[in-house]
Amino acid sequence: MKFSGIIFLLISLLVINLVSGHYLKKKKRELIDFDIDDDDRDVRKSSEECKAEVQKSLTCLRKIEEDINSLEDFLENLNITDVCNPSVKTSTADNCKVVVKQGLDAVCDVFAEDVCIDFIAENHVVNLINSAKCEKNEYELTLLAKLAAAKGVYLMGCNKSDSGNYCPLVQYATTSAIDFVFNNYKTINRLGENRYDRENNNEFEGALDFGNDILTLVPVLKDLNKILVDSCSDASCNKNILALDKIVLAAKAAYEKNQKTDLTAKFPKIFEYYESYLSKYRNKECKLVSFSSDTSDTTTIKKITYSLVTMMAASVLLLL
Repeated sequence: MKFSGIIFLLISLLVINLVSGHYLKKKKRELIDFDIDDDDRDVRKSSEECKAEVQKSLTCLRKIEEDINSLEDFLENLNITDVCNPSVKTSTADNCKVVVKQGLDAVCDVFAEDVCIDFIAENHVVNLINSAKCEKNEYELTLLAKLAAAKGVYLMGCNKSDSGNYCPLVQYATTSAIDFVFNNYKTINRLGENRYDRENNNEFEGALDFGNDILTLVPVLKDLNKILVDSCSDASCNKNILALDKIVLAAKAAYEKNQKTDLTAKFPKIFEYYESYLSKYRNKECKLVSFSSDTSDTTTIKKITYSLVTMMAASVLLLL
């Protein structure tokens, strides 16, 4: 499936799939491949029972592929790579927001196809995983991983809030985050290049210089605090997170069964934190999702970071 580079990158980041990529081992290719036709190896090597079980989902993804391919010229003509490049003198944050919104709308609209009604239904992928009809071999599990990843894109990247707008994380990524990148792109580039030792007199000054630039990220982490709360408070966005949570837990159970292991016992801290944090969304204890403003910046940032790690862990399980 040919997602235009920046559009696909944006959506992938929203589901944190790229962060979890190196955990996929042999399944790395599935991270960027929702193109599932009859010649797909995972389909060919799956049982007839499994293929029958996922047929509706495959029909949906094939239609999405067809629609995305038909949008290829439109997406390329948006020229997002240049329009959203802060180093290009003619580029502006406002113009970037416009083309990113147009691209995201176009990509998300493909999920509205009639053949995708079942696929986007809340528990469809969870039911596929729980049916145990696609767990006979690695190829069937990988096929489920592709379906789960595509559903994750829809839930976290395309589903809307009660007001009909994108949910807080996507809303932020397509507005305020773009402003932040344009305003701080030189510092962001420095952090990416990590040349502090060479640009300073010694390692000590390099470390101070690095720390000075890292503080540039503090406003973003504080913004994420509000995103976490708003995502919980909005009923539709909360529902999206809980739908992803169901997929994560079903995938975890299927993985444990297939591998004859207990992930909670092997990695107790991360799963205890996951359960503790997601329970706040399940019980709509949204005030507890937030972090007290009277704590230090360091403590607040650390807690927000732990919360994001929780979401990353969810993504890892999603694609196991």
